[in-house]
Amino acid sequence: MSRITISDLHADDSEGLLIDISNIDYISIYAGADDDLAQMLNYGLKNLQFALLAFTIHEVADLAKSFNTQ
Repeated sequence: MSRITISDLHADDSEGLLIDISNIDYISIYAGADDDLAQMLNYGLKNLQFALLAFTIHEVADLAKSFNTQ
């Protein structure tokens, strides 16, 4: 696992050190993903929206059937 210590950071090359971080180092720093919780919450929200839409379509169909007198 990569480490960055304070003594490794110098004012003239600290930006270069952070730019040169590889993808594997990035994953190690952020423990697998960045903003993983927000992605899970977004997925849950989309599932709830889908369930609400399906329920609404079902209820509108039932309402339309109730007006059918045949």
